[in-house]
Amino acid sequence: MAGTIRVALIGGSEALRQARREVLDRTSGIEVVYDSDSFALSQLAVLDLTFDVAIFDQRLSNISAYEFVSGVQATAKVTGFELGRILISSSFSDPKLRIAAIEAGAVDAVFVSDGLENFVEIVKLASSPDADFGAREVIYLVEEDLVDSAKYAFANSALESLDEKEVAILRNFCDLKTDSQIAQIVKVPKLKVRTTLVKVQNLLMLNTRSQLLLMLKKLGAI
Repeated sequence: MAGTIRVALIGGSEALRQARREVLDRTSGIEVVYDSDSFALSQLAVLDLTFDVAIFDQRLSNISAYEFVSGVQATAKVTGFELGRILISSSFSDPKLRIAAIEAGAVDAVFVSDGLENFVEIVKLASSPDADFGAREVIYLVEEDLVDSAKYAFANSALESLDEKEVAILRNFCDLKTDSQIAQIVKVPKLKVRTTLVKVQNLLMLNTRSQLLLMLKKLGAI
């Protein structure tokens, strides 16, 4: 994204946050705008923060980050608030934790064990409003047919409301094409691709493109 990437560091040890803050401060185009141990931070208060990327430690003061982020995303949805992107930080690499983070509403998980250089690169990637790289990388690990019949029927009914162009956009999204590739294939503006995917997210009551990709895999569309 253009301009400075505003980053919030939430939860985790002071030593870890300091190390991350220092490496981010040394990185051109990134500014740490919030740094907190998360104690007494409410889900509603997160909406008062202005960030492009927030990194929540997996173990917050009184709650897991997965539950906390889900609540933040739900609150943002209800209030119509445009929330920045979220990463959930865990100690050691684990694909299952990446999936759990995405399902909670984060773009991806970021792992302490992968080092500070990788951390910075993921923050940069996550700064894009359309970031869905995490889901694309773990989609092969997600099992199909994990959606109950009622939810499947609801999703099927919602998707039937799409027009021909929107169906083509969604089909190519399921084929893991980029927005630019989809726009070229379907012969629509790139903005149409983005607005269509947001429309489908809303139809399925999801918060992020990453959640959408995982849900489509579970529905058997991928």
